[in-house]
Amino acid sequence: MNFGIGSFAYRWSIGRPYYRPENPMTVDQLIDRCIAHGVKTVLLCNNIFLHEFNDAQLGTIRDRLAREGMQVETGSRGTDFSYFKRMLEVSRFLGSKVLRIGWDMDRRTDAAGLERQVRNGIDTIGALMPVAHEYGVQIALENGKLNTVGEVRQIIEGVNDPWFGCALDTCNSTCFITPTETVVRSLSPYAKTVHFKDYVVKLDPRGDIITGVPLGQGYVDFPLMKKILAENGFDGNVFLELYIDRCETHAETAAYEESCVEQSVAYARGTLGF
Repeated sequence: MNFGIGSFAYRWSIGRPYYRPENPMTVDQLIDRCIAHGVKTVLLCNNIFLHEFNDAQLGTIRDRLAREGMQVETGSRGTDFSYFKRMLEVSRFLGSKVLRIGWDMDRRTDAAGLERQVRNGIDTIGALMPVAHEYGVQIALENGKLNTVGEVRQIIEGVNDPWFGCALDTCNSTCFITPTETVVRSLSPYAKTVHFKDYVVKLDPRGDIITGVPLGQGYVDFPLMKKILAENGFDGNVFLELYIDRCETHAETAAYEESCVEQSVAYARGTLGF
């Protein structure tokens, strides 16, 4: 397995649709941070709008990655076929061998509505697979905050293509009160890429809160998770992501984020042996 840093390790520095810093971290700056931490693999996920980049902009990224001798993976999110096809084109251009898909599901519906969305996932991703094969890019469906582990498996098994599997995340399925070990044991056989995120649950009288912490400081038994992955033959990229809360100011948030990345990389090397 190979350890990398995902762009969601810097979710606040890069920004989200609901939070845009004045000077968001650029792809070049993200690569700088990877180099500073001695990491040679980066995940450019959907918090970077790569589908809007032109060939010149993508070429600049590709050239920088080549100069640094870095591997790259890409990430997308939504339900739109044309967007995913564009992201496959971007992936091929950059040299990514895996495109992560976050398949959005609207859970404000009944069981029949959820089943229709699963069927749509099978049909949409199934239609992408000939392009994925042509471009040499495998597709990985993430267990997210809007789909259950069972739904992820349904879509993977429904598409039934060896180039389509799972982007396994160690935190997201806690939204469905699914234990991390259950998630990893269930999805490891399908894993194409992995996201390591640690978390704790903070007790609050208005409703308990899931929040992120640096790797090794929360509830996830990462040595066990890595062992389960290895037992299932996974030998791909494992990316650090963070689910930390914001601080009072952006400057404090960015500093805290960087500290969490530093602590997580140290844990990944010292305890997990990456």
